[in-house]
Amino acid sequence: MKKSTLLLSVFATFAAILLGSQYSFGQEAEQKKQQYSILEKGEKEERSPVPFLPIFSEDGTVYGITDSIGNITLEEGVTFFIRSFFYQDREFIVEPNAEKVILLERVEIALEEIEIRSFQNPVDQLKYLNKSFESAFEKNAFLSNFKGYYAVQQQEKYVDFFEASGISLQSKSQKWKPYNFVQAWGGGSAYQFLVPLELRRSHHWDWMTGDTIPARNTLASTERSDQYFIKPFYARELMHAFEYSWPLSSSNLKFYDFQYDLENGKEIILFTSKVEERTKANSDLFLIGEGKIVLDELGENIESITINFSKYNYVAFPKNRNGRERQIGGSLSVIFENSSDKAFVSKVELKAKLFGPINIGNPRPYQKGSEVTIIEKILFEDFQFVQSKQNLASLEKGFGFVGLESMVAYDPNYWSSHALVSSDLFNQIKRDLGSKISLNEQFQSNSGKRLIPEENDLAYFKDYISSVLSQLRSISRGLIE
Repeated sequence: MKKSTLLLSVFATFAAILLGSQYSFGQEAEQKKQQYSILEKGEKEERSPVPFLPIFSEDGTVYGITDSIGNITLEEGVTFFIRSFFYQDREFIVEPNAEKVILLERVEIALEEIEIRSFQNPVDQLKYLNKSFESAFEKNAFLSNFKGYYAVQQQEKYVDFFEASGISLQSKSQKWKPYNFVQAWGGGSAYQFLVPLELRRSHHWDWMTGDTIPARNTLASTERSDQYFIKPFYARELMHAFEYSWPLSSSNLKFYDFQYDLENGKEIILFTSKVEERTKANSDLFLIGEGKIVLDELGENIESITINFSKYNYVAFPKNRNGRERQIGGSLSVIFENSSDKAFVSKVELKAKLFGPINIGNPRPYQKGSEVTIIEKILFEDFQFVQSKQNLASLEKGFGFVGLESMVAYDPNYWSSHALVSSDLFNQIKRDLGSKISLNEQFQSNSGKRLIPEENDLAYFKDYISSVLSQLRSISRGLIE
């Protein structure tokens, strides 16, 4: 950790700064469909609904998600799959005269007999682990360097790409208040700010022209049913929503079922949400699903946690507010790093599909086969605490004003050796997005421009950015010295 003097060069600039959705409903193709009920088979032939369970298509993508009572409407003549940590896998074909109830049986995990564990059950082990994890993870505001990418797929085609590296400010401890930490629709910016110092960004894809178009030509209008816009790094909002109610907090253990399993010879703990328990307690659960907690070789530390979620309650909306339940499902993975007796998030990965109109950003199609998929990865390193509330207030104002709108110039020399996205993925993105206008030309065209363009004169904003970016780079370099 570095001394707070590293931050002083930018405080004066930040201290003077003032902080300054529409939906569309697509039409699904007319197809014969049947409603199915997905139920769990209990003891004495008891049956209970399995809510918010992903149903997969043959190609491995999520087709849909069961509702709160375990029902889902599926197309006739199609083969579907159920894959779960906690239930036996199932494959079935939707037929007109077939039974419309799918009964699932619990999977009982038998660990290797030679394994010796210190704990009889995973709840006791998590109570033990969470004592040290919670104290290590609960910390003051801090800065770090970040790099990450965001890509969007639609109809098996990449239609948007954004990659950045820069500086991050995490401004509060994990004891933030739900519903209050998201500013407007930006997604997590009131809690964790990301300011790119280097970036490359594609144009938007336009299905009407079959080509990419500059961002300035994309309008927020419900007249364009094929239009969408999703702000990059949505993973940070989902990460903090998960953090509020995850099983790595001892107070949340009663809201999950757990069992042991083995993965590559290492002990892991599987978990699944108990929605009914959360409802009884009148508490909140923002991400609902099932996942795994990976421990180190000795079982003494938590290395990572992953949740395959099938429901997200928007963290900025209180209970019972319309539009709170986002129609999104996917996988969120968080990897931790220990530094100076503190635990930090070092990597966040997200792959999620948007199933309907109640989501984020501007309208987009949601016909089956035309849903939008978000793919993101963010790495964090070189952590440094902010030393005073005064310093934090100055940084929050500055980072809040700049954010992802930092208008950074594209530098091809930097990206030749600092790209995070793999060459295989980048080549696929390049083929999809750069068939008529090369990606390099798109990066050059978007160089030094806002992520969300505006028609009014932004000369004052550009002047401010050019004056402060050099100071932010100085801070970023200082984090690793």
